[in-house]
Amino acid sequence: MSRTPAPEHPLVAAYLADLERALVAADPREREDTLDAVREHLLEALGAKPSTADVTEVLTDLGSVDVIAASVTPAGRPPVVALAAAQETLTAPAVAGRPAGPDAGSVVALVAGAFALLLVLLVPLLAIPVALVALVVAVLRVRRTAGSGALAWSAVVLSGSALLVAALLSLSLLATGSDHDPAPGPVHSEPLDQG
Repeated sequence: MSRTPAPEHPLVAAYLADLERALVAADPREREDTLDAVREHLLEALGAKPSTADVTEVLTDLGSVDVIAASVTPAGRPPVVALAAAQETLTAPAVAGRPAGPDAGSVVALVAGAFALLLVLLVPLLAIPVALVALVVAVLRVRRTAGSGALAWSAVVLSGSALLVAALLSLSLLATGSDHDPAPGPVHSEPLDQG
């Protein structure tokens, strides 16, 4: 079932060779499954003729071969859920040298959305641009994590809600703020009795 990209890029070939070496102590079936999953991911992500920049970006997003190899069951031990862990590594990889953790962009969007929601109470008109920026960042994070980032989705919901509430409150304030009291008409006075 092993497929390799048709004209394989030298960086892809080197990555796959490094991964194969890192998986040498893994269970043979899991080793093949992991290699096949990585190859399939690379085929889908890179297409037929990728540029070196595209290959570098995809391999960086994929993460270190050591991280992938660490998620695979060693030979002689019963498989735990290593394939699911390898798939998780493929869909939400840790960049080499950085620990896996919450996505910084999603955290920023979430904080900005919360700040916009707070601003709705104080200055609704100012909350609109803050919520809009938070929403744009959150949507970009959702697209970057292929829709699997719960934190990014939370940021989308929070910032979208803040934007909606701020827009509605601002419109209602503008609508009620334009109602003026009617100007008083002429004053009629009665003549005073002189008598």
